[in-house]
Amino acid sequence: MVNFMLALLCALLALWLVFKAGRWERRRKVMGRLHNHGGDETESQDLVALGLSSRLISSALMREDYNEVYEALKLTGKEPEKIPTLYLAFCWVLPIALALLGILLKGPFIALFLGVVGFIGSRRYFRSVAKVACHRQNQEAIEFAQLLSMLLEAGLSIERAFRVAAVQSRPMIPGLVHRLDRFNRLMESGAERGVALDEIGEGKQIPVLHSLTRLLKQGGALGGAISESIEQLILEAQDVEKSRIKEEVNRVGAKMTVAMMIFMMPALFIIVGGPAGVNIVQAITR
Repeated sequence: MVNFMLALLCALLALWLVFKAGRWERRRKVMGRLHNHGGDETESQDLVALGLSSRLISSALMREDYNEVYEALKLTGKEPEKIPTLYLAFCWVLPIALALLGILLKGPFIALFLGVVGFIGSRRYFRSVAKVACHRQNQEAIEFAQLLSMLLEAGLSIERAFRVAAVQSRPMIPGLVHRLDRFNRLMESGAERGVALDEIGEGKQIPVLHSLTRLLKQGGALGGAISESIEQLILEAQDVEKSRIKEEVNRVGAKMTVAMMIFMMPALFIIVGGPAGVNIVQAITR
């Protein structure tokens, strides 16, 4: 029965792919003409994959889920062109493969368990990676603000300071450097400074970078020195980081206290009350 249902599912999937193949081929040709890719075979295969993935993620079943995963992966610095492929591979193909493996090895219950683990685990993994990336980039943004303040005080423009920081500070801010490269590419393509700053500081997941880009945008529009404002932002960010570290230390101390109570208190009670308990038992037995 299980094999019959699996075969029926594969047959329906094959029919759906045959039905959609013509539309995807037309979409590939249109995208090829728009990008002037000519007849290069590798680029043609990329366009086919791009058309297939874009069609799948735009469906009602995947749209909202993909948007959430897209925002998480974008924070990690992944290229937007590669995110659909990563999403389909880890969030859909992997759970299905685990489910099929469970059917072949143990049965439907193990297949259901593995499928659920793969479906939920992949999404939780992407969220945890995005959370770690945000925290790391927020710490690197403090170092970048200090470097930017020194460069601006030396007389460099904002664009020149970003280019110097992107080249010289890569080992110091590896998680944030892709945003600086993005800013430099936008400026080289002729975009306005405010648009480029909004692009790298969008959202409030990285509060230090968000505030820094707002300061730079305001300084570029209204004029005036912004070094003092950047220094104030650095001090506030450092105070927030100190408070966070203190909270982490207090949390670790509370966990250690609970662990000591669980593992040491019984032994302490045995040492202190053990002789009295032995005497009571001996008195009763007499």
